Formats: sequence, structure tokens, C-alpha cells
Amino acid sequence: MNGVRCLVILIMLALLPATGHAKWWIFGQSENEISTRYLYLNGISYDELGDRVTIYRETLENGQVTLRGKAATSSSAVGSVQVSLNGKESWEKARKAADGSFEYSFRPETGKKYIIYVKIIDTAGKTNDVDATRKEITISDQNISALLRQAMDELIAAYRAEDPARFMALVGEDFAADPTVLDRAIRRDFTLFDNIDLRCTLNNVTAANGKIYAGFTFSRKLTSARSGQTLSDRGASEFIFTLGEKGPLVSSMKSPLIFGLSDASNVATGTLPTDGQTIVVGSDGTVSLGTPGSGTAAPAGIDVVSDLTVLPDPPQSMKHHQITLTFTTDTLLPYTVAVEEATSPSGPWLRLPASGITLMNPTTVRVMSTNIASQGIFLYYRIVIVKDAVESRPSNVAVWDNR
Repeated sequence: MNGVRCLVILIMLALLPATGHAKWWIFGQSENEISTRYLYLNGISYDELGDRVTIYRETLENGQVTLRGKAATSSSAVGSVQVSLNGKESWEKARKAADGSFEYSFRPETGKKYIIYVKIIDTAGKTNDVDATRKEITISDQNISALLRQAMDELIAAYRAEDPARFMALVGEDFAADPTVLDRAIRRDFTLFDNIDLRCTLNNVTAANGKIYAGFTFSRKLTSARSGQTLSDRGASEFIFTLGEKGPLVSSMKSPLIFGLSDASNVATGTLPTDGQTIVVGSDGTVSLGTPGSGTAAPAGIDVVSDLTVLPDPPQSMKHHQITLTFTTDTLLPYTVAVEEATSPSGPWLRLPASGITLMNPTTVRVMSTNIASQGIFLYYRIVIVKDAVESRPSNVAVWDNR
């Protein structure tokens, strides 16, 4: 009888699909124990860039392309991080800190194609899913930044002139949050703000999948039409443009928003980390300094939520039932955690019902959703801490392979 059982087990193992997309070891141990908590290419989220990327030479800082990230393991420590520029033919070590953060820079040649992979090796000799980090990068000499600066100057001029029609002419029909939502938010801005003084500087430009990713820093001063108080702030934001016959058109914007602050939760598609407070608009129209995306000033005790990642989940039998997220925060309990889910890294974001969220410990949350149960696709998550009826800004975005 034991011999028959062994034979059946061997046959079942032989019939298992030998695919490179397999996510689990035979006995339920996740093979994806090593991951990146975050990864950026020249300041742009690595996951959002797609497979083929164009970088404009004029935007390179010191003429270099830079990868920055933070590696994480579920058991062993991170041993080393290596980067290949030639499709795995050779590898070079990245600079790595004790906490797993790493950086790698290289000086590219114009017109040359670079096939990039990132390999994270733990002290037990295991690696991440290296193939999932593949990027095909080329360097262009095209002067795209001049077009983007001109587009931003026109947007600012229309905004300061409180001319919504002129402003919306510079927004694409594919705007992620729906152009009508942005139009309404812009018009409400004009009723809430007076004496708008806004300046922007283009910092980096990257192109991928037919879109142009542009990072801007801004400084701003305005007066609340209700209170008469003058507020000023500065920060960094990211735009995505599509390039058509009319020039660059805005496709999406991240928080902290430069335009459309009065409906930030519906206009912004993602949030960038920021060290300070920026101008926000509450649901009652109150203009104040606060955390981007919250719509209200954050009191003491609400900390930045960061390092969100998906932990290796329960055995294969539970794969399409739930996931576990871990994060970093210095906020003290009691607080609740709200989880937002999307099928694209840039949203739109749907806040999951509290019934599907379980806080396992102060920095670990278990999540159940309809998409996890039924959709064999990549799913994206971010979280918000809620304390005393005030929300933190959204965390970074974590991705889960639900296929």
C-alpha cells in the first residue's frame, strides 16, 4: 500500500507545470521570499515604467542612470545586490547598506540598448525573481524637457489666470481620474484661492510605454479666500504626459498635487513621499497645511507609513483567499488600517471594507477581497493609518501576483 501511495505522489509531482511563473515550492514554501520593498529608476517607480524605457540624456544627473531600492527577505539577511546591464552576461555589485537599501549608477551611451536585471542574494544563497526585474533601456538626445517646461509654464499661466478652459486644453482625454473630475476640482480651486503664486522646476524625465514621466519640484504661495490667511509650501510631484500632435498633454498627477487640490482624493493617482506639510483642502473647503491626500492637517502621532510589502502567504490552497501586508510606522496604537486596492499601479484605488481587514500586529495586516478570490491578475495595494478620525497619507504601492 505504501508503495502505491509513493507512486501516486510521484505521478502527481511529474504532472505539475514546470513554468517560470510558478510562485510556490511543492511543499507550500514561497519561492519569492526575497523582494524589493521599493525600487526606483532615476526617481521613477520601477514597477510603473513598463518593459521598455527611454531616458533623455539632458535630464541625467551627472550623466548617470541610477537605481535605488531596498531589499527585503522573509528569513535570512540580504547578502548582496547585483545589477546586469547586458542581459545577465555579466554582473556588477551595487552599494548596499545594512538595512538592505542599495544604489547602483552607470554612465550610459546614447543610442545603446541596455538590458537591466537586478539580483538580490540572501545569506543562504537564495535570490529574488530576477526575470521580473528586466528593463530594456535606451538613451535619447531628443530635447523633450523643453516641451515639458513649456507645457508646465502654460498650465501655470492658465491656473494663475483662473481660466479653466485654457487649463483643460492642456489635459489629455485619457486623464486617469476623468477630465471632468479635474475640471471641477480646478474650478473649485479658483473659488477657494486668491493671489496664486506658483513656480515649478523640471527635475527628471523618463519615457516608457508611450508615456512621459516627469518629476517637478514646486514652491507655492496663495491666500485662502475664506479666512484671508496666506499659506506657502514647497515639495515634489510627478506628472505623466502623453505626447501627441498638440504637444505634451497631462495624463495623470500625483500628490502632493500642484493643481486640483480641492478634490485631491479623486484627482491624484498615487502619492509621493514628502518630508514636510503641503497645502491641503478639507472637505468643508478649509485651506491649511497638512499631509498630501488626507485633506486635513495631521496631528502629532500620525507618522509616515512606508516600506509596504506583501509577505509570503499561506500554502497554495489559500493563495486566492487572502494576502498579508507588512509596513513601517512609528505611530502608536490605537489606530486602524485602511487598505486600498487597484488593478493598476497608478489606480484608480478602491478602499476595501473593514470586514476584510484584520490587523495581526501593529505593522501587519491580513487582507481579503473579491479580486483576490476571483481575479488571476497582478493586484496593487496601499494603506492608510487612521487615528482620531485623521488619516495619514497613503503608503507606497505593493504588488501581488495573483495569477
